[in-house]
Amino acid sequence: MIELVTLDEAKMHLRIDEDYGDSDLTLKIQGGSAALLAYIQGSRDKVVTENGDLIEGEPLTRMQTALLVLLGYLDRNRGGEEEEKLKQGELPYAVTMLIYDLRRTTII
Repeated sequence: MIELVTLDEAKMHLRIDEDYGDSDLTLKIQGGSAALLAYIQGSRDKVVTENGDLIEGEPLTRMQTALLVLLGYLDRNRGGEEEEKLKQGELPYAVTMLIYDLRRTTII
């Protein structure tokens, strides 16, 4: 499973000092990473190699920043309190504005 940020980076961003929620946060890192990589579709090769290694550069930095913003959203809305603000398949605006131009749709 690809993780765009480390657990420590996520905890620092969210200002979490305890370890009791590490497994939950790890799941959110993995799920959020997968969602963002799916969102950019045909541009995934700018961020990760076929082996899942991260490719240093501006696209990765933007994806990491977007993931940290998304993790804040997920942490704040643990029970889906704000889900009515998004349609199925949408990401929060603050997330997509960071990576929208990385998105290259693919036709299957």
